[in-house]
Amino acid sequence: MVTAFEFDKYIENTKEESYRLHQDEKNFSSLKTFILIFSIVTGFITITTLFDGEIDFDSYVNFAYFLISFVLRLSYRRIFSVNNIRKKLFVLLISALILFLLSTIIADFVDKEKPLTDNKTIIQEKEKDGLDIKVDTKKSDTVTIVIFFSLSLLFFRFPKNDIIQLYALTIGLPILTDLIFFQNFGISSKLPMLITSSLCFIIAYSSETKKHKKFNREYDVYFKRHSETIRMKKELDYAREIQLSMLPESNKTIGDLRIAATSSPASEVGGDYYDYFEISETLTGIFICDVSGHGVASALLLSGLRSCMHLILEDTTNPKEVFIKLNKMVRRTQNRKMFVTAVFAVVDSTSNKITLFNAGHLPPYKISGESSELFKIKRHGITLGATDNFV
Repeated sequence: MVTAFEFDKYIENTKEESYRLHQDEKNFSSLKTFILIFSIVTGFITITTLFDGEIDFDSYVNFAYFLISFVLRLSYRRIFSVNNIRKKLFVLLISALILFLLSTIIADFVDKEKPLTDNKTIIQEKEKDGLDIKVDTKKSDTVTIVIFFSLSLLFFRFPKNDIIQLYALTIGLPILTDLIFFQNFGISSKLPMLITSSLCFIIAYSSETKKHKKFNREYDVYFKRHSETIRMKKELDYAREIQLSMLPESNKTIGDLRIAATSSPASEVGGDYYDYFEISETLTGIFICDVSGHGVASALLLSGLRSCMHLILEDTTNPKEVFIKLNKMVRRTQNRKMFVTAVFAVVDSTSNKITLFNAGHLPPYKISGESSELFKIKRHGITLGATDNFV
């Protein structure tokens, strides 16, 4: 059951993309639990084998399974994430199936190298004519492997095509192993695994169909109920992209001057802005401002400030005169409830000097090139938009 709160993150995507994300989140949690259970079971079997003192090839294999699952559990979040869980889970399951089958083949080879009394069960029966000896050789574990994997796949959520592929491999690979390595052509011995795997496949396939339909119904209801909110959010996201695109390059080299800057709005759109201008071959302007508040109103005023800066710099590059003109623009266009803090600096590469004006913004810092000492420039004027008489 997906709650309304959880659907907030789904409705930003298409219906199919949302369902795949929902599946991936479930698989991320299920795989973590599955690995934990598997490591506990294999660890318990390993400890039991050690206490019994019957250590054979199967004991080493089981201990290897425990180590692998234990390492996967410890490194789970470094290896798996919601974004890669689908691909890695598929690869993990197929790899585990092949590893189980290989261990069965190797175990059979090791048993054949042992003396007859070690790898075969000898049954003696007395008859009238004498002694009848029957030899029962060890059989492969492919039936157990198929049943184990068929049940294990019910833990996870896969698309229908993946379900078909996984169950086909779960049945097909062990049967081929039986035929090629164990020459087991009997049908009766394979009936339990075929029945079990078929039932698991039917359960997984039908369950996936029902869950998919249920998710789609809930998605449609929630999407219809919040369609206006969704539309507005998409428009705000688009406005955020436009606003960020108006910012200059994060790293810029102008002559001998190297500039680095970044901006990350707290909401969809914000009132923070920076820019730099190549006024002439020797003069470079750097502008930083912050519009009071957040949201659309701040973004609109910010857009106006950006346009005005480009126009004003065609007439003057004096920081104070630039801010006097910007102050008039803010006073004439806003509702007297908003103000702007800003810093504008002009760097002269010829004289190696900076002329700046701070309109109520946070104080800039100066770092001495000789001593690397840090100085705070505390002097500043009034914020833009606070009064008509900007001095």
